[in-house]
Amino acid sequence: MAIEHYNGGLRNLRNHQLQAAFWEFEYANHLDPDIPKVHYSLGHVYYLMHDLTDARNEFLRALKHNDDPSSTYNYLGKIALERKQYQEALIDFHKALENTLNKTPYYPLTNIGKVYMLTGKFEKAKEYFAKAILRNDRFLPAYFWLGKVHMSEGAYEKAIGDFSETIRLAPGFSSGYFELGRAYLKLEDQKRATEAFTEAVRLDPTSKVGVRAKRYLLLLPQTPLKKQGGGSGPASDKKQVNP
Repeated sequence: MAIEHYNGGLRNLRNHQLQAAFWEFEYANHLDPDIPKVHYSLGHVYYLMHDLTDARNEFLRALKHNDDPSSTYNYLGKIALERKQYQEALIDFHKALENTLNKTPYYPLTNIGKVYMLTGKFEKAKEYFAKAILRNDRFLPAYFWLGKVHMSEGAYEKAIGDFSETIRLAPGFSSGYFELGRAYLKLEDQKRATEAFTEAVRLDPTSKVGVRAKRYLLLLPQTPLKKQGGGSGPASDKKQVNP
């Protein structure tokens, strides 16, 4: 019965019914409190609800009798990272990498890179983002955060390459266009910056990214964008990089 409710929770998660998934996992836990994947799923739901304390408690419970704790340690590291407990986060992410059979090592590798980036160790950050890309050359977060490091270093041309790659992998990724706009603006290419910010607004007009892009557009010269098929910049770049 516990497994049936656990499977019901997974179905609700796939349908984006977070509250229903939570109750299914809770009931499964009530029926059998010793199933690691039930605690892991509860931790996942708590994390999505931004309840980091309960999420951490469930992930710690998920470590018991768990043959493959890699994903659990990665989540614990993410919680520590959000709390700015950087040393603890590094320990957890490295524990996530201890299992050589880990099928998704690019997650903790990218997260280790984020820790180093946030603590100003850019060379180490780039090293780990590169390792993540070697494991999975279609892993968008690694390119995105690598671009952020290049922006911090003033390597704007490299950042443009990184953010363009995120757009190639996910043409609807508004943050990729927003950061691309910032990179072009640093290079004083106002036309391409305008096109990139405009696309970010079109894709996600009411989000924080869209609102920030609108603010940038207010500071830029209002020039009409060329229609699809003409000109250069992100509009034509998008055409080139889309799968």
